[in-house]
Amino acid sequence: MFGHKSPEKLKASKRIVFEKLEDNDKRAAELVEELIDNNPIVVNFQELDPMAYNKMLAFLSGASYALDGETVKIKEDIYLFAKKEEFLDGSLREFIEHTREN
Repeated sequence: MFGHKSPEKLKASKRIVFEKLEDNDKRAAELVEELIDNNPIVVNFQELDPMAYNKMLAFLSGASYALDGETVKIKEDIYLFAKKEEFLDGSLREFIEHTREN
């Protein structure tokens, strides 16, 4: 308590969980747990067929919305989901811009 500094919270961009998603409801639910735990997620939907793609995108977007978060399309088939508070340090915006450029 006294004399101890609390560890600094890592920048949001350092806590991103990257996932190449398959049609797996259990894994999608685990990714929502990551959002709840304040970890942004970047999901690649490229391998999914259109029905699974739409289902997973709607599920994760809905979870992000319910957590007062944002869904950002970074590139074709790649999205970032994060709570609004995770954008405050600016590192996620930098990550998005850097990723879109490359």
